[in-house]
Amino acid sequence: MKKILYTLVIILFIVGFSGVCSADNEKDVSADSYKYDYEDIIIKRGNENEKVVALTFDDGPDEVFTPQVLDILKKYDVKATFFLIGEKVPYNKSIVKREQEEGHEIGNHTYTHINAAKKSKAEIESEVTKTQEAIKEITGEYPTIFRPPYRALSRDLCQVVKDKNMNIVLWSNIDVRDWSNPGVNSIVNTIDNKVENGNIIILHDYNTVRNNKSQTIQALEIVIPRLKEKGYKFVTISELMEHLDKK
Repeated sequence: MKKILYTLVIILFIVGFSGVCSADNEKDVSADSYKYDYEDIIIKRGNENEKVVALTFDDGPDEVFTPQVLDILKKYDVKATFFLIGEKVPYNKSIVKREQEEGHEIGNHTYTHINAAKKSKAEIESEVTKTQEAIKEITGEYPTIFRPPYRALSRDLCQVVKDKNMNIVLWSNIDVRDWSNPGVNSIVNTIDNKVENGNIIILHDYNTVRNNKSQTIQALEIVIPRLKEKGYKFVTISELMEHLDKK
């Protein structure tokens, strides 16, 4: 009898544990399931059949580094996309205007670089809206693209962005983590070795390390000519989306 009871206890434990694991797995799946509802607005790459790449710069405008980035882009006749922090915009109006006048695309990167996955819908709405207004005041246009800091997404964020008729722009297989100052060679080699057709490459025109030239800027002077030699064309995000392959 004791053996039977012992066996029943073991069976119940296994069944119960399996049920918990199953519930946890279902919870994990459902936690991200909202992303399927917003696939049409989330952009991770361009068409893999086209030899194009999109350089994107986060966390500006910066009074020191952004003009240097713009000088390099102008030198090589390259167009890029800048995702701006809203609170920095009023202090760097001439830089934002220059970005627009030189043919670059401007996107929204929240007002204070928040982690949207940890914020309420009202807070997200405020951050996105304030940045939209700050940029429009200078460019005369609302941005149509948004990049979430930390790549952090939530259902509320996706809905706010969708309600504003914007696209969420992430990045492809290349994240050089240039903000962490990994070394110029590290930035160059990562891009050079991993670049693929349709890549969205994330870089930064802001750095907490203040010097004459950031590692990003030094790397750009090598990367851009090298990618051109490989036959890549540089495009803005909107240009990339014109022939979008969302796979």
